[in-house]
Amino acid sequence: MYKIFITPRSFGSTSKKPFNILEDKGYEIIKNDTGKKYSKENMKNLIKDVDAIIVGTDPLDEEVLNEANKLKIISKYGVGLDNIDLSKAKKLGIPVTITPDANSASVAELAFAMMIGLSRRITEADNKVKSGYQGKIVGNTIWNKKLGIIGLGRIGKELAKRATGINMEVYYFDKQLLNNKEENELKVSYRDFDTILKECDFISIHTPLIKSTENLIDNNEFNKMKSSAFLINTSREKIINEKALLDALKNKQIQGVALDEYEFNPTKLPEEIINKMILTPHMGSHTDEAIENMGVTAAENIIEFFEKNNIIQKNIVEL
Repeated sequence: MYKIFITPRSFGSTSKKPFNILEDKGYEIIKNDTGKKYSKENMKNLIKDVDAIIVGTDPLDEEVLNEANKLKIISKYGVGLDNIDLSKAKKLGIPVTITPDANSASVAELAFAMMIGLSRRITEADNKVKSGYQGKIVGNTIWNKKLGIIGLGRIGKELAKRATGINMEVYYFDKQLLNNKEENELKVSYRDFDTILKECDFISIHTPLIKSTENLIDNNEFNKMKSSAFLINTSREKIINEKALLDALKNKQIQGVALDEYEFNPTKLPEEIINKMILTPHMGSHTDEAIENMGVTAAENIIEFFEKNNIIQKNIVEL
């Protein structure tokens, strides 16, 4: 009997199907009932005698993996890999899988909602009305505006589909260029990084956090943006230098920002800064549909591995 360690708290929370397909195989399941993300010390203790792990954002660094004496496969619940030491996993011969298409639409829809929310100042208006305000709040339309997508992967492409549906001009920056046919089908055009910063009304980040993307948006980048621009980040928080961001908002270098991840304490910020922000609690992939899809795919990745004699056919990460 294989022992499966499941760390994401949302795993199987909207549908029992992910648990059922593992239990039907007779696997022993260790699930996270703590109500919070595991610390490194928790992980070092819990991972010692498990055969497989379905992991969310809990730490799987070198120290943790050194304790994984029986671990045969890492199944990432999502696609972000910055919490996993991939080089160590490779040295140990432990394959890593992801759930590539499970949550793309959900994250893209949050980014799209954030664009509308920022342009129409919905969060600010909601807070003011609930406090007794009876005046008007003037916003902006997004029709015909320019959207720059940084990272045109699965999520970026889903956002592009939604944006072109309301007549936005969509530009993208990515190391992987589309061919002419793909650009025409998606109705997007390539622009270099600086051009997107200088010309776009909305800039949405959909790139993974790796060494080259940490602090990708810093003081220099904010200096290039339009003062009327809105910045959206549903990717990792470290892609934006938060001090530079707060300074840019304070100095009116950009008009507003929406973040699904951040490290600062929003309760410590002045009202004039908070009114320019939409903040959500890392909920991009948290829809009923995406949670079920991620759980099912993460579970199926493990089943495929064990049933095909430790060979994975799909969703494998190249280490």
